[in-house]
Amino acid sequence: MTSANVDIPNGPETLPEAPLRQSQLHIPPAAPFKNAASNYLKHDHQTLWSRNVRNLVKEPPGLVEATPRGSDIIVIHPGSRWIRIGRATDAFPVSVPHVLARKVSSNHKPAPQLIRVLKTNADEDAMDTDEIQEIANPAEVTECITTIRAALRSRMDFYRILYEEDGSNGASEFNEGIQTEEIDGAQDVYKVDWVTGQPDDAFFIGHKVFRLADPADSGYEVRWPMYNNHLNTRYYTSRQEALSDIETMWENIITQELGIPRAKFKNHSAVLVIPDFFDKQTVSHLVDMLLTQLDFKRVCIQQEGLAACVGSGLTTACIVDIGAVKTSVSCVEDGILLSDTRMLLDYGGDDITEFLHDLLKEIKFPYKNIKLNRLYDLHVMDDLKARLCTLSEADVAARAYDFFVRAPGKVTEKYLLKAYDETIVAPMCIFEPKIIDFDSKKKVNPKRWDLSNIDDGDLGSENPTPAMIISTQHLLQPMGEGRPRPNIDVKFEAGKLPLDVAIFNSVRAAGNEKIKKFLQTVVVVGGTSLIPGAVHALESRLQAIAFPLVPNIERLQVLTTHPDVDPRVVAWKGVSIISKLESLSDLWITKSEWDILGMRCLRERSMIDRPTVLM
Repeated sequence: MTSANVDIPNGPETLPEAPLRQSQLHIPPAAPFKNAASNYLKHDHQTLWSRNVRNLVKEPPGLVEATPRGSDIIVIHPGSRWIRIGRATDAFPVSVPHVLARKVSSNHKPAPQLIRVLKTNADEDAMDTDEIQEIANPAEVTECITTIRAALRSRMDFYRILYEEDGSNGASEFNEGIQTEEIDGAQDVYKVDWVTGQPDDAFFIGHKVFRLADPADSGYEVRWPMYNNHLNTRYYTSRQEALSDIETMWENIITQELGIPRAKFKNHSAVLVIPDFFDKQTVSHLVDMLLTQLDFKRVCIQQEGLAACVGSGLTTACIVDIGAVKTSVSCVEDGILLSDTRMLLDYGGDDITEFLHDLLKEIKFPYKNIKLNRLYDLHVMDDLKARLCTLSEADVAARAYDFFVRAPGKVTEKYLLKAYDETIVAPMCIFEPKIIDFDSKKKVNPKRWDLSNIDDGDLGSENPTPAMIISTQHLLQPMGEGRPRPNIDVKFEAGKLPLDVAIFNSVRAAGNEKIKKFLQTVVVVGGTSLIPGAVHALESRLQAIAFPLVPNIERLQVLTTHPDVDPRVVAWKGVSIISKLESLSDLWITKSEWDILGMRCLRERSMIDRPTVLM
């Protein structure tokens, strides 16, 4: 059977619709489109900020007092060991130890003044019995110190400087035969006038705390309310207790040192300097305290990195701030701090002080009864650190030094001390931080008083930064089949890095096109930058890292502040300059705005750059 070709005509383009409804639901016809006519919150003049500006009562030009700009602005830079406060028009701030001694009940157990956090073999009698510390393995301690000395010997060989193998042994023999010399009080020009607490003295602040003869026997507890970038949880049982001490200190410093009565705080504005990697809980409560308890007219917030950059006379730089208990690294570009580049290292000048103490004990330190938990002994070690420590290999030599011990109820004692490479090995711990027991630091300073309901306005203040993530990539093994990705604390692990490595990783986080620009201007501030040779020591180590990895880099330069400017106050100086700029008028936060928006004010009224969240 054969098939014939049959032409099938094309059907209709559209099939006829069946006269049946597909649903019993009534579908209303589309409403006619009309343009929206609402202008709600579509213009700048409708915002809360603009309404507050319009409500300001402007004084007639003839009634305005001829006062310098910034005379009614108080700049406050709190730290772990020092607080610097002054008017924006002052040449230098008032620097006061950020410590308070408050009278407590007789059965109160005080916290130790210095928690030992080094992997050392120090004698137990030099340690506070209340410390939460496990003595490290002696072999591990010896290995860490040997590694530091090997690095020192390598650098001295490179610069063709002779290293004496028995230099420390000779210093130890010298110190063992030292006899104490007593100095009569009439001949001691720096004699301390010790004070004893009276029944009506509820507290002592600042320098007076160091003159308190015996705080424990007098019924006082010595407290440092700030630690690192947050409240010191080790000294206080509640957040309000810590804030109460801070309020007491700040109020007394402003009234006594600056001469501003408490009733006139409402006529002044306050600029609060906060860390680059800030704790949103601490910032929230400090701002609330300034506006509510201390009753300042308005408050502005500035970060330390930007402040130090401006105080150094620059607009673009990599800022390295070495403080007492922390070191922060960040990059500033055209007056904006790049949040992605922030690094927070968990060591500082106090670790150098403690390491120097343990090294001197190894060479028969002549002052046998030294205990770092006593304030006057801590002052002795801080003085020795400032006079002895160096980071210049050319200064390594067996030298004799003298120092004085002024203890309450005793005559002043003079000691002679000889040291060799201990003076450079101690500050080298910032480049070889394996000697520091970071786990002990984490135990003795727990984070408590969680306030997860605080809205930070999407600032990401506590999220690990890209610089921190770059620094911990070597700890993450590649994922494979049946092998989960390890969970690590990025911020904690990144805080263990050597200083030179942390700076390079911070610059890398800014982008490949900006690495050269930031490496050409690395600025070191903070008290540790005063150590002789610190700039060259950091620059030479950075060059060893950057030159092989960064192509076509012509220059790498590490700078410090001008010789006439104290690097410890350069951040305060920078904020005093910023606070007098006309552009700061858009960054003030009033009490009414803070009550309505809270921490979200920082998103609208601050120069804080929002970081890139990668985790």
